[in-house]
Amino acid sequence: MPILHIKALPQKDSSKIEGALKKACLAIADCYGCKPEHVWATWEELRTDWYVEGGLSVEVQPQKTHPPIVTLTCFEGGSSAKVEELLLLTSRALSEELGIDDNIFITYHEAKSGEVAAGNKIIKLH
Repeated sequence: MPILHIKALPQKDSSKIEGALKKACLAIADCYGCKPEHVWATWEELRTDWYVEGGLSVEVQPQKTHPPIVTLTCFEGGSSAKVEELLLLTSRALSEELGIDDNIFITYHEAKSGEVAAGNKIIKLH
């Protein structure tokens, strides 16, 4: 059930977005140990004048500033090492496919058992 959500400026080559999402989903599924169809990813484009770094706004995704802001949500229970692995492989997959070096900001969030609803049911681990 990993969910990847990305908010980013317009990309220089928007045709790379779909490939980046797919590569990240497959990498997450492999590491997390779930089927690829259980990993969801969304992309939200930010207005250029609504994303500033310090006092600087830009028109398209730069190489070194204004990183895409990424949230990865997974069920609770992952070890620190697993969380770190998921963060790094997701960051690499996105930055490589988008062609923006190491310019990704990503945070990990845990969904707690009993605090998630899907299909009109509360989802609990075991």
